[in-house]
Amino acid sequence: MSPSFVCDGNPVAYSDGRHSWMNIAEARMHRGTIDFEGAKVRAIESHSTLTSVLARTRRHVSLTSDKTRRTMGQIFTPLAVAQLMANWIEPIRREFRFIDAGAGVGMLTAAVCERVASFDESRIIHADAYETDIAVLPALRETMHQCEQFLVGRGHRFTFVIHEDDFVLRRPRASLFSADAHDAVADVVIMNPPYLKLPKDAPQARAFAELIHGQPNLYALFMAAAVELLKPGGELIAISPRSFCNGLYFREFRRWFLARMALRQMHIFESRRTTFKDSDVLQESVITVATRQSQPRLTIGVSSSNGRNLTHPYSRSYPTDSVVDNSSGDAVIRIPSSDLDLPVIRAVEAWSATFAERGLRISTGPVVSFRATPFLLPTADHPDAIPLFSIHNVRPFATVWPLTKGKKPIAFRWCDGSARLVLPARNYVLLRRFSAKEEHRRLTASAYIPSMHERARPIAIENHLNYVTHQSRELTAFEAHGLTALFNSAFLDRYFRTFSGNTQVNATEIRSLPFPGLESLAKIGQRIASIPIGCRTNIEEIVLEELGIESSTLTGISEIHA
Repeated sequence: MSPSFVCDGNPVAYSDGRHSWMNIAEARMHRGTIDFEGAKVRAIESHSTLTSVLARTRRHVSLTSDKTRRTMGQIFTPLAVAQLMANWIEPIRREFRFIDAGAGVGMLTAAVCERVASFDESRIIHADAYETDIAVLPALRETMHQCEQFLVGRGHRFTFVIHEDDFVLRRPRASLFSADAHDAVADVVIMNPPYLKLPKDAPQARAFAELIHGQPNLYALFMAAAVELLKPGGELIAISPRSFCNGLYFREFRRWFLARMALRQMHIFESRRTTFKDSDVLQESVITVATRQSQPRLTIGVSSSNGRNLTHPYSRSYPTDSVVDNSSGDAVIRIPSSDLDLPVIRAVEAWSATFAERGLRISTGPVVSFRATPFLLPTADHPDAIPLFSIHNVRPFATVWPLTKGKKPIAFRWCDGSARLVLPARNYVLLRRFSAKEEHRRLTASAYIPSMHERARPIAIENHLNYVTHQSRELTAFEAHGLTALFNSAFLDRYFRTFSGNTQVNATEIRSLPFPGLESLAKIGQRIASIPIGCRTNIEEIVLEELGIESSTLTGISEIHA
C-alpha cells in the first residue's frame, strides 16, 4: 500500500493500487482485508499534523514583519527541534498534563501529540497553551483542534485550553514565591519562550524582582514561572539562549532555579545559523531539561548537534560538578561539548586566583562612534589625529594601524572636547568584544606596545574593544605579550566556550575567569616576543609548558581544532 498526503488540512489519501480512501478512518475499516501497516499510518498521520503546523508557521511569518516579531521576541520553533524536545519527555503516564508556554502556532504541542500517538495504550492528555499574540491565535486554534482530531483518531483522549494571558503575570506575585501557594498542576512545561530584553520597571520584571540583576530577559522569567507550575518530579523542557548559564545578570536566577530544579540534560547547537535559519539569533541556543526536585542528580547528560540533522546528536553524561560550578557561589553552568573539555576545565580551575585577583583590570573602550562623530577622522593626516583602535585593528597578536576598512574612521581628533575619551599611550592588551556568528574563535587579542615616540600622544579605543591594564602600574611588555598569547590560545578559548554562549565577550566574565600568575605570563611573553607574528605556530606548546599543563591536554585541543 502506498499512502500519500496533502498538507494544510486537506484530506489524506491512501491507495493500495486497487482501492483508495479519502481519510484515515475509512482506510482503517479495511485493515482486515488489505496489507496495512499501522505504524506507517501513524507516521504519516503525525507527519501530516506537523507539516500542517509548519505551513501555518510559514504563513504567519509571511504575513508579519521581522520588526513586529522582533518587538515581541518571537522566534518560532523549527519542526526538528520540537521533535527533539518532545522526545525528552519521560514518562508520559496514562493521565498526562502539559503546558506549552508561549505556544505560537503550536509546534511544540503538535510534537508532544506525535509522541503520544506512538503509544498503543490509550492516554488521557490535557494541554494548556499560553499565547498573547492575537495575530497568531487563529493558527494556534487550528493546530489544537487538529491535534485533538489526530489523537482521538488514534484512540487517545485530548483536551486543551488556550490561555490568552501573560504566562509570567497569570497570578499574583506573592504566590510565585510562597512555599504554601504553589499551583503545581503540570507534569511537563515545554517552551520556546520569547527572547526579549525588558526594562527593569516592566510588570514581568517587577513580579520577579528577587531574580533580577541588571537588565532582565523575558525568557528567564518564563522559565522561573514554569517552575512554580510543575508537580514534584515534573519536568521543564525549554529552548532558550544560553546566556543564563553564566554572568552576573542571571546569577540570582541560576541560584533560585538550581535550588528547585535538578538538571537532567543540556543540549547545545553548534551552529546558530542552521538552528534558527530564518531568525537573527546572536547567542547560542540551548535546550534545558530539568526535574522539579531540590537535590541535584549525580550526573547530567550533555548533547550537541551540528546543523539541522538532529536525529543522532552526540551525547555524554558528566558528573554534576563538572557541569555546575558553585565554588564561588555563582552557580555557573558549563556545558562541555566533548570529553576533551574536561581536562581543560580541570586545568584552568586549578589556578588559585581570578583575573581581577591577579591585579589585572579590564575596561571597555570609551569611544562610542555615534556619540563621538565630530572627532572621527577618515584619514590619519589631520594635525590633531591620534590612533583610533576598533575591532578590525585587532588581529591575533598584532595591532594594525592605520588600516582602511570601508568607510570606517581611521583616526581620532585629539582636542579639549575629546580629552575625556582618550587614553595615555602605554602597554595594553586589546581584546575583541564581539565575534561573528559562526567565527571559529571567541577570544581574539593583540598587544599594543608603543614606542617612545608614540607615547608622546594619547590613543583612542572604540567601545567594541576591551582593553587590559594592571590595577596599579603599567604592564611590562613581556606581561602584555604573555596575556595576548594566553587569550589567543585554543586552550583558553575552549574553556571560555564551555560557559559562554554569547558572541559578546563581557568584561565581567573575564574578571571572574581563573587566571595564572603574572610571573608565568611574563615568561610566556619573553619566549614569544622574539618570534615573528607570522611564525608563531608553536604558541600553544609554549603556553601550556610555562603553565605546567600536561601535553596530553594540548593533543586534545589539537584534535578539536583540526
